[in-house]
Amino acid sequence: MKTVAVLFALLAAYLAAEGPTNCYQTCSGSAKEWVVGDHPGADGMGMVKVNVDMTACGFKSAPIVSSMLNGKNSNVQTKGAASGIRGLNATFFSLNIHKEIGTFQITPELAMSENNQWELLWTASGYGC
Repeated sequence: MKTVAVLFALLAAYLAAEGPTNCYQTCSGSAKEWVVGDHPGADGMGMVKVNVDMTACGFKSAPIVSSMLNGKNSNVQTKGAASGIRGLNATFFSLNIHKEIGTFQITPELAMSENNQWELLWTASGYGC
């Protein structure tokens, strides 16, 4: 038990060393401009991607990002909303979403359609100084 307490204390000290607590901030937003994903099928379908610009957040290093996929239709049974983040740094990340069930394959046009209205909601927390 003492070993666990010591490990937690070391972890807390390490995390605290990243920056002063008054510099820790949270920023959030949404992204709706879907493009073809990084690994679609041969027909260019099945995966979409959204690019997120976090420049206005003012992070000094890559933040911790959480995301969810909101939409009117076809946003359930997708893969990637929490694990498809790519290229994360202080100002940017992209996220791939895979959706291919039966004959349905997602495309940027379908993701942005009036019927689906996919939107990536994201929150990022990190140090700004």
